[in-house]
Amino acid sequence: MFLLLLFTFSWGVSISEPLMRTCEPIRVEMCMMWYNMTGMPNLGGNDIQKEADLQLQSFSPLIQYGCSQNLKLFLCSVYVPMCTEQVTNPIGPCRGLCEGVRSRCFPVLQGFGFTWPDALNCSRFPETNNQEHMCIEGPKDEIDIRAPVDPAVQKFDCDPRHMKDGERCLNGCHSNVLFDESEKKFAEVWVTVWALICLVMSLGSVLTMLIGGGRVKARPLISLAFCYVLVSIGWALRMFAGRTSSSCHKSPEDGLSNVNCAFVFLLLYYFGMAANAWWVCLCAWWVARVGLSWSPEKMRSLSSALHVCAWALPAAQTVAALVRRDVDSDELTGTCYIGNKNSTTLLTLVLVPYFFYFASGTILLFLGCGYVMKKPRSLAAAPLTNAAPRKESDFLGAICTLYAIPTFCVMSSIYYEYNNKDQWLAGERKPALWAFLLKYFMVLFIGVSSVFWIWSMKSVTAWRAVLRRLGPRKQAPLKVQTMPQVMRYMPAQTISTSLSTTSKHSSRSHPHRKQPRLHHMRSGSETVI
Repeated sequence: MFLLLLFTFSWGVSISEPLMRTCEPIRVEMCMMWYNMTGMPNLGGNDIQKEADLQLQSFSPLIQYGCSQNLKLFLCSVYVPMCTEQVTNPIGPCRGLCEGVRSRCFPVLQGFGFTWPDALNCSRFPETNNQEHMCIEGPKDEIDIRAPVDPAVQKFDCDPRHMKDGERCLNGCHSNVLFDESEKKFAEVWVTVWALICLVMSLGSVLTMLIGGGRVKARPLISLAFCYVLVSIGWALRMFAGRTSSSCHKSPEDGLSNVNCAFVFLLLYYFGMAANAWWVCLCAWWVARVGLSWSPEKMRSLSSALHVCAWALPAAQTVAALVRRDVDSDELTGTCYIGNKNSTTLLTLVLVPYFFYFASGTILLFLGCGYVMKKPRSLAAAPLTNAAPRKESDFLGAICTLYAIPTFCVMSSIYYEYNNKDQWLAGERKPALWAFLLKYFMVLFIGVSSVFWIWSMKSVTAWRAVLRRLGPRKQAPLKVQTMPQVMRYMPAQTISTSLSTTSKHSSRSHPHRKQPRLHHMRSGSETVI
């Protein structure tokens, strides 16, 4: 009723005045129930409605507490004031409406150590609605809150969907800030399936290459497949342990206080970065062996240096991450990683290392391709330099090139998250689910594709040899020598004499004789001529 009287009054006194103010439709959902037109700037100093909407969201816990039934109307009249083109100034709250809300809500704020905001100072608003100053009076507030403040109520500088941690707001265990429940369930199934496939394929590749199988001989491939075994174990451990036990925090602390969360983080971060480092080492191995044709002694020295670099650099990154203590679980899968709540940490410890490994590997790839193209095309390996045959070197180069594609996709997904995270948390935009699903798939893609490294008859032969050794051993049959047909009809004494004579002659060496001497046995029935 008071709004109808207000519009009638404003139309009556200003029917002959020219248009003096531009109004726009209200786009803030909370304030659409009283009037539909507003004008900026508002009484709180905001120039656009998006800023006003963000300012109103900071009062959400106070609104949910229910200290005053006129709190929403009062806040909307300040940050989204009523507008009519016949009135110059925005139509905000009357002083009586402000004082009524303040008397009931200020004790709640004061109990938690907060002061009344300066933008809501009641002395700024007109006392009554008259011809000189138009304002919104509002209905009388019949709710009287005189009970003590409930200590279990959350402080009001964090959204109710988050937990308070000093000066930070952490995502709750089951909060749906960026994704809903259906998206979370689909993402968990997606990651679980690919993690199990990656575990089986990469573990099979490691065992096959250790027993001498595989399509190509390169020591960095074994370490690379081993890294993906542990990365897939980290993803599988998170999925089978559950979101609550491995990622949610029972106390407002960082994720390292949870043993499962810390263990998953170490597996994913350290061995994930080590896999990137081993890809760079694989490219260097390919350049040295195929392009430069290094000798076996130089390749062994290179292998030792690659082991130091591939394991030491990710270890230094992990120590830096543990020092910053920014480990936390992401909302979509509940997996503990670094940079989920701090964009600076995401940039320095995730995006920059990925770019460094990608740039280093790409440079080595171009260098190796230049060496390979200059060399003559020979199918056989060089015996003195121990160089790989042409087919084997081409396959090794294909593996190095294949790894660059998922690395670039993961790096692009991380940059997409870093560039838009602030807008997502502010509620201005919603993240694309497919970008995160693509990142999870590409993180495990190399481990899944490792089955092509060992897909050859050489691997089958190696496994057959291992299974033959592990299987039951069969005793060889004894060979029994049979006597010649002529000796069967000779007397026993004659046979023994013949055998002894033969053994004597066989023990002697007669190099000057070309033909063996023949011995004729005589019996008593023979006739001598």
